[in-house]
Amino acid sequence: MRTPFPALLLAGGLAVLTACGDDASPSPDDTPQEQGDPCAPNGHIHREPEGDWCHCNRGYLASESGLSCVADPDYVPRTDFDFGDNGEHACWHVTNGPFATVTASPERQPRVDDFHTHYTVQLRPENGQSVGTFSFKAWASGDFILYLSTPDVAVAVKEGERVVEPMGTQATGGFCDGLRQMVGYELTDKVQYTVTFGPTALTNLGLVIEHLQ
Repeated sequence: MRTPFPALLLAGGLAVLTACGDDASPSPDDTPQEQGDPCAPNGHIHREPEGDWCHCNRGYLASESGLSCVADPDYVPRTDFDFGDNGEHACWHVTNGPFATVTASPERQPRVDDFHTHYTVQLRPENGQSVGTFSFKAWASGDFILYLSTPDVAVAVKEGERVVEPMGTQATGGFCDGLRQMVGYELTDKVQYTVTFGPTALTNLGLVIEHLQ
């Protein structure tokens, strides 16, 4: 008895599938892998709608592709921080403004990134003292100074969970009573930072943030 041709064709197809397996089934090698940070270990990547870019550590700069960090051949390690006019210009804003008041909240981080502005920073109670975290986006790269109304308050600047170490701190030049302390940082354009004050016994403080030209 002859086997019909369609039946032979079906049997052959089943044999091929049995021998080669189902190509539609993913193999272990096809499992998507988590993409690493191309900017590491000398920086970290920022993924933004406008495009990814590397925020490189001090002493490194972005490569031509922009997606890796290479050693900066012109980098000279800093040994000090130039506080410019020691707060004379910032003190002008204490008297002449513009003025703004920001109030700390556990639900949100009010912004304190307007240059040439005297902020009255209202802290919130926590564990018997006062604290507050605020949002600051550096709209330029370079040296920034936080001018504070008192040295009696702890300050922490962070990029995500990374603490940005201050480049220097000292008293102002005594140009006004409203600003008594300066803390200097080296910050990067387009980077979102947070500024946390406290814990402290103070409930509010004066603040001016300036970019040194």
